[in-house]
Amino acid sequence: MKNKGFFFILLLAASLIAPVAAVRSQTTSTNTPPVRSALMATNVQAPPTGQIIIKFVDEVSQQTLSQQDLDGIMTGLSQAAGVPLAYGRPMSGEAHVLQLPASLPLAEVAEITARLSREPGVLYAEPDAIRQIDVSPAEVLDVLPNDTRYDEQWHYGYSAGTAEGINLPPAWQITTGISSTVVAVIDTGILNHSDLADRTVPGYDFISIAAVANDGDGRDSDPSDPGDWVPIGSPLCSPARNSSWHGTHVAGTIGAASNNSQGVAGVNWFAKILPVRVLGRCGGLTSDIVDGSRWAAGLSVPGVPANANPADVINLSLGGPGSCSTTEQDAFTEIKAAGTTVIIAAGNSGLDASGFSPGNCNDVVTVAANDRGGDRASYSNFGSVVEVTAPGGETATLANGVLSTLDGGTTTPANDNAYAFYQGTSMATPHVAGVASLIIGQQPSYTPDQVLSTLQTTARAFPSGSTCNTGICGSGIVDAFAALNSLRSFDHSLYLPAILKSEPGSPPNPFTNPDFEQGPTGWIESSTNGFNLILQPAAEPGLDPILPLPSGQWAVWLGGFEDEISSIEQTVTVPVGAPYLTYWHWIASNDSCGWDFAKILVGGTEAHVYDLCAAENTSGWEKYGVNLSAYGGQSVTLRIRAETDDFPDSVSSLFIDDVSFESQAP
Repeated sequence: MKNKGFFFILLLAASLIAPVAAVRSQTTSTNTPPVRSALMATNVQAPPTGQIIIKFVDEVSQQTLSQQDLDGIMTGLSQAAGVPLAYGRPMSGEAHVLQLPASLPLAEVAEITARLSREPGVLYAEPDAIRQIDVSPAEVLDVLPNDTRYDEQWHYGYSAGTAEGINLPPAWQITTGISSTVVAVIDTGILNHSDLADRTVPGYDFISIAAVANDGDGRDSDPSDPGDWVPIGSPLCSPARNSSWHGTHVAGTIGAASNNSQGVAGVNWFAKILPVRVLGRCGGLTSDIVDGSRWAAGLSVPGVPANANPADVINLSLGGPGSCSTTEQDAFTEIKAAGTTVIIAAGNSGLDASGFSPGNCNDVVTVAANDRGGDRASYSNFGSVVEVTAPGGETATLANGVLSTLDGGTTTPANDNAYAFYQGTSMATPHVAGVASLIIGQQPSYTPDQVLSTLQTTARAFPSGSTCNTGICGSGIVDAFAALNSLRSFDHSLYLPAILKSEPGSPPNPFTNPDFEQGPTGWIESSTNGFNLILQPAAEPGLDPILPLPSGQWAVWLGGFEDEISSIEQTVTVPVGAPYLTYWHWIASNDSCGWDFAKILVGGTEAHVYDLCAAENTSGWEKYGVNLSAYGGQSVTLRIRAETDDFPDSVSSLFIDDVSFESQAP
């Protein structure tokens, strides 16, 4: 791709004598990407806009244009449009923003852009439409006290007919997420809520109009939410309303600090949230939303520093009536090609979602909302463009809404660390984004298509009698446990009888302290309950049964009880000629199969998973092997990990000793 910087992308005629000819070319645009059809016959009134997005066939550096040349070009465009136009700014995707003399109804702006699009030198022109947050008009904005509220988050559980949530508790037995995963929340910004502390990476404010930004300036590096309230008699929009703190609510569902005895839990306990502010007073412009989305995915945006933390998943809980614009579709196609999964709200008008953008674009995952009983939420858009459904709540009964982080300020932030029940497809979407981030944490190499396939093929069927079906609500209700469980593979063929430990011709061992006789030297230990992992069994009460060890006096004890997640790790180079990770282990468990697991991870990727349960007890030391030939010659972070559930009477222990690489399976 060419490096544009602040280039002004236009076809510049050789002489620039005739202003209209300055934007003409012998090439006529036929660049109409295949997008989902739009149902335009709705009763929803789109907000007016004062801007146009335009892209030209050819380009020339703005640095080569005099002001007189630029004025001539804009004069030609104005004549073609039938209204005076001013140049606004360059945007991402080699497009540009032009300004109208005043905001006009969207239909009138569409007529103007249609005239511009007929100009041979113009690739396309379209309204810079305003998209808005998808909170149902029936939302309940009561601010509730800040205490431990997880038992009110029905939308995370699952109980047929009464709580059609996303089935998270068993999913968390598989994984609660990893910190290297990044989820972008493209919204109103995020507050410094105590339940979101240390959960974010640096974001950006993409709102280009100061009056919309409501923070005194345009674009800047501060994505915090100053409030999006609309005062009585606002010249920008009506009616008057209080600040929504919408982005904070969405972010809390994706990744509120969890298991911290405070407030609410997030779907992903460890992923980082990337706040990208595009919505302010009266909503947000398509150009700002597109720029923010591209930037979130790691793509370049003119005048904005590069994003150091590209998102794996983007959450867009916003939209408005209209077709998927070329600007939006081009962006989502490039974002998908960059490997980022985009999750978008279907909308809250109770109409066919094909008439609402950007959820009707291709290359995205569009989410409808179900209520607590598994019906389509009364406000939720629906139709063939919907991929999946997730709980969005119905606050006619307050407790049936979606509970998440908020603020009590009616205009500016009160910074009171509040929580509230909301309803909307905006609330359904972050549930799906959170589950997508858990999938990617388990399978970092997954493409957006693979993430979508996992979500759809494991979605739970709508309950009998539901007003949702696969024709209007997608494949089903997203099920976190089914999705994550589908990623696991079990290989019991490696359970072999104990054999002699010493083998002739074994290659040099690449591990530091492979027999643990130097204690934790060379190893990184991690235990959620703070247990010592590398220890001397002879000095630990109750560990006499595992003696003698395969060698020496030191070994590793992983697992145990009370939601323990424990692991040892070391960075090593996997020998090309000896790719089998081998070690001696002893499994001792009184739990049933399917709850406690051991995992071999290379980086963040699961190379192997096996059960820790009574049926797999070894009753002695056995040698175990895992084929890591796919990583031969690579320097990798290798982790052996055990996970147990929270049943107080269940204990699953995995003992490890003498780690090495060998040329063949034991």
